[in-house]
Amino acid sequence: MNKRLFSLFLLIAALMLAGCGAAPDAGNQGDAQALLTSAQNAFSSGNYEQAAADFQAAATAAASLDAYFGLGNALTRLGRLAEAQAAYEKALEINPNHTPTLSNLGVAYYQLGQLSQAQEMFSKVLQITPQDAETHYLLAATYIQRQNLEAAEQSLQRALEINPTLPEARFGLGILRREQGRVQEAIAEFEAFLAGPPAQDPRARSEAEAILRQLRGQ
Repeated sequence: MNKRLFSLFLLIAALMLAGCGAAPDAGNQGDAQALLTSAQNAFSSGNYEQAAADFQAAATAAASLDAYFGLGNALTRLGRLAEAQAAYEKALEINPNHTPTLSNLGVAYYQLGQLSQAQEMFSKVLQITPQDAETHYLLAATYIQRQNLEAAEQSLQRALEINPTLPEARFGLGILRREQGRVQEAIAEFEAFLAGPPAQDPRARSEAEAILRQLRGQ
């Protein structure tokens, strides 16, 4: 298998959750909320540098789940994954069972090549929300990278049982069949992926087309 981590075609959750963090100190509550609002607006407009700065300032004014989760998301968008990891870990100190943070931290671990930690995060999400098709897909991606193809197949099949139209899971199944050497089945999966609903990440289509050309040439 190519040692490069294959792409996780599932965008990082960009949720700006309200009212889910620890209550800030009364003296700092107004400043922290104003900074959170500014950060969320900057994030929504794609100004991730400003969003990161405002989320960091909000966390400094009054540590909260919202601030650290938002900071992790902004830093992820900037490609500053090690810093994003630290921000997500701070968020989990406030709420260890916050599934969006667990999932996004898992993606950060995956992209940093820390596969056992990624697997742990995705497994924790599924302990809390076992019907989460997207996380079954993310767990499968980690299994594929770790060459546990049997577990990957189980996770992908479970994702498709929960959500039969999840394009990321169909893409992942194509990757799995390619790794198993089942070329015709891989071709069928990528063709089904291209014929189905679009993935959240538009790059998935071009990569599937490139893989198909390679497979058909074998």
